[in-house]
Amino acid sequence: MEKRQIADEMTTLLRQLVMQNQLVMAARVLGVYFQRVWKIDEELANRYVRGYFAKYYPKQLEQHLKRQNRAS
Repeated sequence: MEKRQIADEMTTLLRQLVMQNQLVMAARVLGVYFQRVWKIDEELANRYVRGYFAKYYPKQLEQHLKRQNRAS
């Protein structure tokens, strides 16, 4: 499997969104990026998004999931 990288502009945007506590928006943007640029289906894109945030922003992802569970 080829090793693909996310464009620098995208990682900068994602970092800015995460710093502004806009994790949902960052996830949507990244998911669309994966679908359109990498040409993968929505289900796989969603798994990649989850993996990306688990790897690069685990603390923020954990906080988001806790807030989401409290709201449910």
